[in-house]
Amino acid sequence: MARSDDLTYRSRQLRKVTLFLVMAVAAGVLALALRRSEDALPTSKLGNPIDEVWILFSAALVFMMQAGFMMFEVGLARQAHATAVAMKNLMDWTVGSMAFFFVGFSVMFGSGSQFAGGGFFALEGLFDVESATISGPTFFLFQVAFAGTAITIISGSLVERTTFLAYVLFSAVVGLLIYPLYGRWVWGSLLLGSESEGWLEGLGFHDFAGGTVVHTTGAWAALVGVAMVGPRIGRFGPNGSIRVFESANIPLTALGTLILWFGWIGFNGGSALGLTADVPRILLVTNLSGVAGLFGASIYAYLVEDRIDLVSKMIGGALSGLVAITPGADVIGPLGALCVGFFAGVIYDVGYELLLKLRIDDALGVVPAHGFAGAWGTMAVAIFAPSSALGRSNFEQLGIQTFGIAVNIVWVGVTSFIVFFLIKATVGMRVSPKREQQGVLLESDDLPMKSAGNNGLSEDELRQLLG
Repeated sequence: MARSDDLTYRSRQLRKVTLFLVMAVAAGVLALALRRSEDALPTSKLGNPIDEVWILFSAALVFMMQAGFMMFEVGLARQAHATAVAMKNLMDWTVGSMAFFFVGFSVMFGSGSQFAGGGFFALEGLFDVESATISGPTFFLFQVAFAGTAITIISGSLVERTTFLAYVLFSAVVGLLIYPLYGRWVWGSLLLGSESEGWLEGLGFHDFAGGTVVHTTGAWAALVGVAMVGPRIGRFGPNGSIRVFESANIPLTALGTLILWFGWIGFNGGSALGLTADVPRILLVTNLSGVAGLFGASIYAYLVEDRIDLVSKMIGGALSGLVAITPGADVIGPLGALCVGFFAGVIYDVGYELLLKLRIDDALGVVPAHGFAGAWGTMAVAIFAPSSALGRSNFEQLGIQTFGIAVNIVWVGVTSFIVFFLIKATVGMRVSPKREQQGVLLESDDLPMKSAGNNGLSEDELRQLLG
């Protein structure tokens, strides 16, 4: 080993040891700070047992959606990137859960103003709170699963060229600040009542289960990230051509879609925060919208778009229908759900092609499924819900829904740009061209790379690119 290489290696090892020591000291200080509040194990105040079981089961279903997202993304990504994609999904749940536990939950649901809460840092005091018919810890478990969903949505757009560290850092900020603050503005009163009502909530903005709070938040953050990291090498040709990369395993993606679909039982059904009389109808319209989304996307791709990327659009259409009904599943009936889902599928197809024309490389179709369809579903609340369920005219509600979407776009767009800009300027966002072509590894760059097969650029093309 040359002297310069030896010095580089020692410097790298020193940085790792220093970082480990800092983390160890921080963990020790935190443990001592929390010890006072945990001298005795806390006991929660249980609510209605049936409601408790239903929400805990719903939380488990929403958590299982993480497995669905992992299968969905691993199946659509190129084979060489499968391991990194899977590990990113595991890591965003880990980082997001910790961020939401320590800070995010307090910001979103603690006592405070219409703009931000406080008082439940590291869940201190939560065990003494009873939210309507369920206990505080049960409420947290359900909500942390939602936070994890918002974060994992982002990973799908950025696969195959984003560094692991950049994604982990951004996931932490989403769980600490970006997701909880907007969630506060819309869902602030869910735990403590009107005393912590968010300002958009006070205006009458309606997002029952997170079409905007969860799905478009993740989608707009992903869109900013995609724009800043750029397309995958070889995705777009100089003459406007679009290179299709071979997915690793489409059947695995289809299985992931079904798991996500099943998880939506908890996502929408659990958002009633109890096993109420409305839950069966909520589950019915959720399924109908997913079915209609797949049907609408399939018909439009087959008849209008000459069956281009038909399989991907069928899968994306189903998810779009599920996303679109999420904001209004409590106030939209079965026929309305069919319309919401059908148009969501069409919107997915149109948005999918639009991003390609704009040369935006959304690798797995996250933005059209969660962003465009989520925004459509949020506005559809004012179109398909009866005015009696909204407490105001549909036209007035449409203005409120549109305003809430605009606030979401501005908040998420600006904060995501700032965070991604800082990450890009410091630790960097993009892996090396060789890593991108032959597979992103979590291990040291000194290790040999595995072949990615015949996807992307050829060996000669890559050699020319690298000079």
